[in-house]
Amino acid sequence: MTMRTRSKRTQPSPVSSAPTTESEMTETKPLLNGRRNGEIKTDGHPNGNDGKASKWAKPQLLSYAESRRLVPWATDNEFITSGYRPQLINLSSCLYSAIGYIHNETVNIHSHSIGAAFWALMLPLHLFPAHFPTLGVFPADLPSSTIAKACMACYFVCAVTCLGLSSWFHTVSCCTREVCNLAHCGDYVGIVVLIVGSILPGMYYGFHDQPLLQGLYMTGITAAGLTSAYIVLSPHHRNHRWDRTLTFIALGLSAVLPVGHVVVARGLTYAREMMGLSYIVAGGASYILGAVLYAARIPESLYPGKFDYFGSSHQIFHCFVLLGSWFQFAALRWMHVGRVMADM
Repeated sequence: MTMRTRSKRTQPSPVSSAPTTESEMTETKPLLNGRRNGEIKTDGHPNGNDGKASKWAKPQLLSYAESRRLVPWATDNEFITSGYRPQLINLSSCLYSAIGYIHNETVNIHSHSIGAAFWALMLPLHLFPAHFPTLGVFPADLPSSTIAKACMACYFVCAVTCLGLSSWFHTVSCCTREVCNLAHCGDYVGIVVLIVGSILPGMYYGFHDQPLLQGLYMTGITAAGLTSAYIVLSPHHRNHRWDRTLTFIALGLSAVLPVGHVVVARGLTYAREMMGLSYIVAGGASYILGAVLYAARIPESLYPGKFDYFGSSHQIFHCFVLLGSWFQFAALRWMHVGRVMADM
């Protein structure tokens, strides 16, 4: 019996790192519970030990299954399997996530933030072309009326609004559900604003000598934009990706009617030379192709997990939006130059 007692007394503990005192167990329990429940600590970051870690620390990124459980409002693509941010409870943490580390929204954030900055910088070049003779939107030797400048300024403002709201949504989508929903609505409104803002200036140039038709088409496009905004913001359609996508495509295709009117009334040559028809078609095709790839989730649906950080359908869609916005700008510039040359 003495031998057994001595052996039992000297046997090492099988889990030497487990908490053995009441105070240790008290400290460990909240951390484990917080991890299990997905609570956010240390100013929005889930992996601090003492609650005092810097809010600028990189959080532990989540898998799709973890994000679906902890941040369901910001998780809707099962083919993106990793790289999700945890819930960040303040906007400063969200803003830091845009520049502090790479995750699966990084490209979405910066593709449109850079685009918004570009079009914002184009605005003064357009308003004050004489100060930028080699960079101005309009050729320095061609006159630019106030209305012409207003048309181009309208487009720039709409482009900045769309791209800026899109970038903001992708930045704060991992914040609270309320913040995400509000930013998501802004993202949808921004898309409508860009589409309408791309079409209206063309109506000014296309029907510059027909004020009745000009006003009719401008009113119709505006009404279509308001209707589209109502549809995509309604709770039912807001949660159905293809419904939203088809609504945006239908709004863009509404330009076919006035542009077709110009082609029938004045000929294809006039539409090409005076309205930049080739650029209009290229811009519309860019928007539509990007939207279809986004709705179909190509290519990540073909290779799940391969495009978590780079090359996903949403990122490709953003690139096509940037390309389409450039084509639309080129079309408006072509219209302006064509109109001025025709009047000289």
